[in-house]
Amino acid sequence: MFFRPFIDALRRAPQNPRNKCANMATLLNDKEIAGLVGRVIVNGDASCVRTNSYVLRLGPAGEFLNSGKEFTLGGSKKGIRIQPGHSVALTAFETIDFRRETVRQIYPDHDLHALVSPSTDLSREGLVAPTTQVDVGYHGTLNWTLTNTSNEVRRFLMHEKIFRITFFKLAPGETPVGTYKGDYQGRTGYVRSERKGPSVGMRENEWEDSRIDGGPEALLENLIKSGYPWNLLGERLQIIDGQFQTVTNEYGEIKKAMGDMKQDMPITISNSFNQQIESVSSKWTVKALAGLGVLIGLILTTVTSDTALNFLKKQGYWVGVLIMVGAVVFFLLLGSRRIKK
Repeated sequence: MFFRPFIDALRRAPQNPRNKCANMATLLNDKEIAGLVGRVIVNGDASCVRTNSYVLRLGPAGEFLNSGKEFTLGGSKKGIRIQPGHSVALTAFETIDFRRETVRQIYPDHDLHALVSPSTDLSREGLVAPTTQVDVGYHGTLNWTLTNTSNEVRRFLMHEKIFRITFFKLAPGETPVGTYKGDYQGRTGYVRSERKGPSVGMRENEWEDSRIDGGPEALLENLIKSGYPWNLLGERLQIIDGQFQTVTNEYGEIKKAMGDMKQDMPITISNSFNQQIESVSSKWTVKALAGLGVLIGLILTTVTSDTALNFLKKQGYWVGVLIMVGAVVFFLLLGSRRIKK
């Protein structure tokens, strides 16, 4: 038959095209992630569940890597401050349990794998953080590092939402033979790096250094290594450098505050100036009206009195001079009072 080859081809094709996707990892949605809270996500909170991820919160322990100072939150300390250029190692509040005996109570024949990435808020504030993954079988607390590349101090409170974790359900054909058995398995809280360092006894010329020969850092280190009394001078310079950093940060805050004041200052000055003008104008108006009233009174008194008219006819010259002198003295006294004010 003419259609025989097409019929045979359809019979050889898979009956359900979806079978091709049967062995692909599945991204968990919010409903499935909510089912992990309390079991796979120990100490989890349903309010941290997002559409396809869970937001990890800042835990109580960590370390400022620049100074080697460890910290613990939850008592008198409520949060941390990361200075510009400094790095801090953080701990998640939640514990992740990817052990097979835990996961397969929820998803038989499946394993869970996860990706951990920083929230976009961190990058908007100049905070750099790595993206990492959580292997099948891992059980413990997640640690990560933040580096403040901005010129401002960044502050974080305990339990603040910082990192996102995305869960993948691995199909039976994707599950690994072995599970995670690294140095951090089963450990909670802040855990320092377990990386094995280089062998002891390497020579100086076998290292490639990130610093430039003759640069400020190298010169300062050589000064400290020179011994007494130069080491004291070098250590003092390090302290001064830290103080300069503090002053720079404070200057930045003052500059920002001054910028905010500039917006309101012209309006304040203008209003004050207008008030002063109105006050001075009103004083001059009152004094001018008072002087005019005195002058009108003198004129009326003189015109209506024969004695006053006869006196002015005989002594008018001297009376006029005395009035002008009195006016000059009055204005001089007024001017001196304004200057004193």
